[in-house]
Amino acid sequence: MRPAYSFAYGSNTDAADWRDWCARHGHDPSALRPVGTGLMPDARLCFDFFGKGRGGGVLNFQPRLGGYVEGVLLEVTEPAWRALDQKEGVPQAYQPRLRQIITATGNAEAAIAYQVRPERCENFVMPSAKYVEIVCRGFAAHGLDTAPVVAAARNGEGCHVLSDVFVYGTLMQGGFWHAQAQAAGITAITPAHAQGRLHDLGDYPALTLTDKAPVQGEILTFKDIAAALPILDEIEDAAPEGADTGMYRRTIITATDAMGQQRRSWAYVMSPEKLCDAPIITIGDWRRR
Repeated sequence: MRPAYSFAYGSNTDAADWRDWCARHGHDPSALRPVGTGLMPDARLCFDFFGKGRGGGVLNFQPRLGGYVEGVLLEVTEPAWRALDQKEGVPQAYQPRLRQIITATGNAEAAIAYQVRPERCENFVMPSAKYVEIVCRGFAAHGLDTAPVVAAARNGEGCHVLSDVFVYGTLMQGGFWHAQAQAAGITAITPAHAQGRLHDLGDYPALTLTDKAPVQGEILTFKDIAAALPILDEIEDAAPEGADTGMYRRTIITATDAMGQQRRSWAYVMSPEKLCDAPIITIGDWRRR
């Protein structure tokens, strides 16, 4: 059974393009409804597939550890799934991939993102100016940054690369795992706080996103986030791509540094269901608990 959502990162972000396609192919455009924006972690946009109907390269996503792709969460009915599958050329061209999409709260929604079948991928395929315009129009309508789309259209890095990690326990300075984090290439350490709820698990804490209380910590900035994340993921028993199959889940939150600047950061959080009756650290500070 498919989830309730699809994640659009290309032409499906543009309402006019979707309506026009539905009109030409006899589908009801209202069967698909945007419900908000989201981030697909550990991914980048690329143009590596020739779309005959678009007369040039069309968007795909590929792995990029430490990068993320912005897009739109679409609520999808069963008729809309049939329409989306037809529009994306399933199964010949694209295939549905289940991904965890991070919302503005740092929580995640399971969604289908259409990805080009590996055997159909080429090297860079130049997109038409009209196709890029459609995607950028869709992004702009939802308040998303068009720069990664434009970069991908020039065979550049089609994603935001996030080098900051908000830590609040044993990865902080003086913590048990800080030396391993330091060896992974820290270039800066900045006092910071985030919103959530801090729980005491004995030798280490856990952050949940069920509250809006301040949690004290640090932002660690890494020289090469793609090299650092496998080390941190192993320490925290977290799966890549934001999956919730380990002890912690790696997500993206907004942390506020000591200068008052809000910064998107990776963070390791835990599902409340995994905490049992772990006590809450009401002061939100692991060091001063």
